[in-house]
Amino acid sequence: MPSSDFVDSHVAFLYASQTGNAESICYNIYETAVQRGFNATYNVLDDYAKFGFSELRTIVFVVSTTGDGDPPDNSARFWRILRKATRSDKHAYAHLRYAILGLGDTNYSNFCNTAQRLDKQLEEAGARTFYKKGLADDATGMEEVVEPWIDGLWAALSQVAKCKGDSDVAETVETEKDVEAEKDVEEAAEALAELNVEAADNATSTEGSVEPAPHEVQPLVLDFRPMAQTPSITNVARVTAPVCTATYEDTPVEPHSPDFPPWSAELISSHPSDPSLTPFLAAIASSTQMTAPEALKRTLLIDLELPSSASHVDGQWRAGDAFNIYAPNHAPLVRALLDRLQISNSDAHKHVRLTKRNPSIELPAHLQRFSNTSSSIYDILVWSVDLCAHPRKPLLRALAEYCNEKADRERLLFICSRQGLKTFEALRNQTPTVLDVLHAFPSCVPPVERLIELLPPLAPRSYSICNAPGGNVWKIAFNVVEYELTLDVFSLDEEKGAQSVRVSRRGVCTPWLEQLAQTQEKPQILVAKRPNINAFHLPTTSDLKPDPQPVIMIGPGTGVAPFIGFLEQRAHELQLHPQSNPFMWLLFGCRDATLDYLFKSDIQAHVDSNVLTRLSACFSRNAGSFTSAGKYVQDALLANQNEFAELMLQKNAVLFVCGDAKGMGKDVNDTVARILCNYVEQHPEFVRPLLQALPESKLPVDLEAKVLTAPQALQVLMVWSSENRYVRDLWA
Repeated sequence: MPSSDFVDSHVAFLYASQTGNAESICYNIYETAVQRGFNATYNVLDDYAKFGFSELRTIVFVVSTTGDGDPPDNSARFWRILRKATRSDKHAYAHLRYAILGLGDTNYSNFCNTAQRLDKQLEEAGARTFYKKGLADDATGMEEVVEPWIDGLWAALSQVAKCKGDSDVAETVETEKDVEAEKDVEEAAEALAELNVEAADNATSTEGSVEPAPHEVQPLVLDFRPMAQTPSITNVARVTAPVCTATYEDTPVEPHSPDFPPWSAELISSHPSDPSLTPFLAAIASSTQMTAPEALKRTLLIDLELPSSASHVDGQWRAGDAFNIYAPNHAPLVRALLDRLQISNSDAHKHVRLTKRNPSIELPAHLQRFSNTSSSIYDILVWSVDLCAHPRKPLLRALAEYCNEKADRERLLFICSRQGLKTFEALRNQTPTVLDVLHAFPSCVPPVERLIELLPPLAPRSYSICNAPGGNVWKIAFNVVEYELTLDVFSLDEEKGAQSVRVSRRGVCTPWLEQLAQTQEKPQILVAKRPNINAFHLPTTSDLKPDPQPVIMIGPGTGVAPFIGFLEQRAHELQLHPQSNPFMWLLFGCRDATLDYLFKSDIQAHVDSNVLTRLSACFSRNAGSFTSAGKYVQDALLANQNEFAELMLQKNAVLFVCGDAKGMGKDVNDTVARILCNYVEQHPEFVRPLLQALPESKLPVDLEAKVLTAPQALQVLMVWSSENRYVRDLWA
């Protein structure tokens, strides 16, 4: 709890964000804090030197977790200096009071790991919390934690930081917002009473409600029948105030390449603390489809040709590294959105400059460059904001203010309320674009500058390099993300029977890459090496010994990509050190051995040359064939659990896992823990050393136990992870 004499004159709001959610939430909290009268600043964690992190006394952190427990890329440097400071001085941050809001997903093993680690390290360095930690779960709806946490923050913050100027500012802002929220609830209740439409109409698809833009607008299926049984709504998300204005010039922007951001030169000339992370232009040299035409997914292998100007990455990357691609929103989607916002093509391409409405409130980080350098609304929509991000309640709540029809406004308010939670979840589960949302509420026409400040930033997309150094090429393998959802349409008309609507969805980056590779000759795209924060690397050549550490690699589907680089690296090392005898075991999985067995010839070549000691290939659609090691990779692990456990417990093997975090990653994690329990039950001599290696716990540990419990086995995996013996590169 905060001490009574600790009252700061400044509050820092810091974020770490991979997809933009944490950044947007942090910005909304910062904006509200300034409106309440706090002297506040807002920064990304990796800018720690810019804002003097070590001197700050009051901080509110908003941090997400990526992969299966990794911190976001834009906090990688911060974590290094934090570890360094806390190791050298156990009281390094005794002057600091902080609060943490963590974003995560319980579908993954290490829920909110970034927030948990940050809290632990700050506490160990003497810092103290002034407000309870919030851990929001995207699996159940982040708003269920985020909104109450923010509501409770202000009372706690007022105890450790003072408002500048009029001491009544905070109370006045709170009163105004409470009145506004009450007004919203009253208006919604009145509208609910006035709504006199049949339930079947309230529960049908929005398809046909407006004239859709060709090939882009997809219907939403939302059930508003519960509105008729709702006397009033509560806990409506509060609307944030607009923060930017747009000033247009009469001249259009100069023509530029549509394949990379117009401000690429600024990014290329930037000077990050790690020069190898500087973005550069690379050419798509070739593209090959790896899967059969009849395969469920379409997987491409693309070769990127690195230019001589990218000398800053020479010798600075290894097998297992990944890089970011700066991809645009789909151009037809942007054009359709501009039409929906009633912006002409000529206005969309005029120079525009964004400025702050309130001098005390900074623009969102991804829009700040446009206060100094003019661009066009079209380019901002294409390159700077994510039009396909999951809609959040603050966006929907703000859109309600721009509805000309009462029914649209009240439906949006209902979605933002506690009573409309199921409808909100149904909307999110349909993964709509912002254009789909606007077409679902036809009278909603927000100003474009308001919309772009509400949308999260468009983050670069990350891909593993699937080759080893030895040329000027980066190879990537990826599934082209295009799919359909089948949505049930509600109806009370029994004669109509069950109905459904099929909607199309597409990813941001992969369809664009495919189109570029097919339609242009060596098109250039903007890329940047990504920091390898989870040590996803094989031992270096100098570490190889006659009997080196065994390596186990688990990578179904495109998760095998970095392991192809591992095998190339190991093949090269064996040419230099033929006396070495490394054990390499690959567990690969796909649907069908004849349709989507990625890198089959490469893998077999490494088996034939004894680079790959053991291969377990699993095929979920022909698991009974004599060539399949099981249906899924975890089945192959269980079938060979004794050998696996011996490698991990007796031979100090390193386990690498790459692929989907929610499904495969979690299943493999649980399977490995189960194997440990099974093995030590037969070999109880391993129980004591495993328990002794666990971190201190408030729960008593029986060192004389003969078995390992499931929670203890999961703790063992966390210890191995901290020792870089269990290394995962997982994605959502």
